[in-house]
Amino acid sequence: MLAIKKQMYFEGKIYSSVGNRILVNKIDEKKKNTYLKIKELSILNYSQLYNRLFRHGIHSFYKIDESTDCIVIKRKILFYRDGKLFNTVDIENGSRPLRQGIVYNSDHIIYSEYYGNKERDPIHVFKYDFIRNKKEILYTFTDIRHIHFIQRSEREPNVLLIGTGDLDHECGIFKFNLKTRIMEKVGGGSQLWRAVSVLENGNDLIWGTDDPYNQNYIVSLNLANGKLKKLKKIAGPAYYSTTTLNGEMYLATTVEDRRKHKAIIYSSKHSSDWFVYEKFKKDPFHTMYFGYGVINFIYGQSNLGELLYSIDGLCN
Repeated sequence: MLAIKKQMYFEGKIYSSVGNRILVNKIDEKKKNTYLKIKELSILNYSQLYNRLFRHGIHSFYKIDESTDCIVIKRKILFYRDGKLFNTVDIENGSRPLRQGIVYNSDHIIYSEYYGNKERDPIHVFKYDFIRNKKEILYTFTDIRHIHFIQRSEREPNVLLIGTGDLDHECGIFKFNLKTRIMEKVGGGSQLWRAVSVLENGNDLIWGTDDPYNQNYIVSLNLANGKLKKLKKIAGPAYYSTTTLNGEMYLATTVEDRRKHKAIIYSSKHSSDWFVYEKFKKDPFHTMYFGYGVINFIYGQSNLGELLYSIDGLCN
């Protein structure tokens, strides 16, 4: 059976990926039709193990508007209009941004490259105008390893939320004002501030910590008083999180070390109480070669009541 990955919900339709194709189906129908074929990919990309081993295949799909699509593959971000490729931006470092590492708009994306960066080279936040094929640097970090996420703030439309890592002094959450281009550090300095995505709930930011070695937690930060609070111990490093149309929040842990981590989706209706929603087991393939066991939530989930997600390197 082919491993179909749910990617995005957009105006009553679910967009998924498999091999070198994007599929689409109406939310109330199971039948999937081919929406788009990616010429840069091949029949090899129908093998999930091949994609995992070489970090290949379709990583992310964004439906920017009715006619414009953005697709992330290894070392490239592709832009299509009405099914035809019209622009490409190369990823110079690493294979791709992490799943929460791109913010898209009607004429541009904002992203950062994600890679090991052992030499601690400067890390840029880029803006790429895919209409004019113009790339510029919005901001440069000089004291971090890499950027984990870039998200548009739900509370402040002109603000991006950015998370960095990996060592204690490199971990932090920032607010970047798109108008003034001022970067404000919300907090940092320990593994409690190492996040791969965040949730917004009123005056609170909520995230799961991404500590590969120690106990991880779901934490909340009150933006009004700056108080950071541990809400719940969790079973491994947390990567991705999402909110449904009815306001329910979900957060998932990742298996980086099968000896001590578990892949679990946690859910909450009121942010203070979190419960186990679903559990998965790591598949038998080695994490060094075939990647971690990861739960990926779809884009556009906030417009959909039913929780949709895909799993990599995991099984029921």
